[in-house]
Amino acid sequence: MRRAAGFVLIGLGAFAVVLAILLPTVAVHKSKVTPLDLDITQRAVATNAKVLDAATNQLKTVTLRATRVVKSDSTASDSTNTTVFETLCVVIVQGKTPDCLHSSDPRLLSITTDRVTANRRSGESVHVAKWHENVNGQPARHSGLTYKWPIDTQKKDYSFYMPDLLKAFPAKYVGTDRVAGLKTYKFVSYSGVQKYKVLGLFDGTYEDTTTAWVEPLTGAVIYGEEHQVQRIDSPTDPKGTLALDATFKFDKKSVDEQAKFSQDEIDKLQAAQLWAPIGLAVIAIAAFVGAYFLLRRRTPAGGADPESQDRPGGPSPDDDPNYAEPPVWAGSSQT
Repeated sequence: MRRAAGFVLIGLGAFAVVLAILLPTVAVHKSKVTPLDLDITQRAVATNAKVLDAATNQLKTVTLRATRVVKSDSTASDSTNTTVFETLCVVIVQGKTPDCLHSSDPRLLSITTDRVTANRRSGESVHVAKWHENVNGQPARHSGLTYKWPIDTQKKDYSFYMPDLLKAFPAKYVGTDRVAGLKTYKFVSYSGVQKYKVLGLFDGTYEDTTTAWVEPLTGAVIYGEEHQVQRIDSPTDPKGTLALDATFKFDKKSVDEQAKFSQDEIDKLQAAQLWAPIGLAVIAIAAFVGAYFLLRRRTPAGGADPESQDRPGGPSPDDDPNYAEPPVWAGSSQT
């Protein structure tokens, strides 16, 4: 029974060793991918934004709010790639204003949609024809990063896709910051001045600077800013008539939610990479020590070899009842 229990403990210890090796390597690597159940709402506010009033043809200063909703499409995703659908609604905030409005509401500035498929690990856009990537319902070919940065983001330049312009631009790594208690990598993507249909109607230009603070382990954007300038071509002004000049910044709730998501994922990774292997190592050591004590030969008090007690030997005086001590002769000596 003792031997059987000892071998069981050896097996348990070996299993714990294998698991301690696999958890921080194979298991963690497979788990570091974009989830298939994303449902994220981010809000960014632009105070003191300049907007061209179509009724008066004059600029007015307003507060704008951009609400972005990103959801996974599980029917257009697999173990390698995932498809997300994004809706971005920009409204003029006047009193208690909903995140999005009907097209007839004058407070609605714009609404856009984007459907894109990306690799779950690298975050890079991929083209899968059957999953119908598009921008505003029109077929589009995405490239570079979109709404999620790579798992294990590096301190290097990436390519960042801007759906309004239907193309990607360099996103340059510019440094490291702490945001909401987390270490982040800061990236800046500048479009330059690009030809653009303002409000989908007027020939003009679009200039965008997007800055993202990315938590590197998860690839989540903890904080973001976007400075956007739109101008309508004008025969009297080479630069064009200003139609929009706004800097959108994530609100506190969005920052807190992104930070919590990242911290939860970091805690899970640390548990799998550090604490779980340590716990398994302790279990393995305890199992091997227990097996040693169960399987070693026990020595009785006095130090006699237990095997010698069972070993057959010659007769001793006590074994023969007729055995008598030899006589001692006179004059003999015993030494």
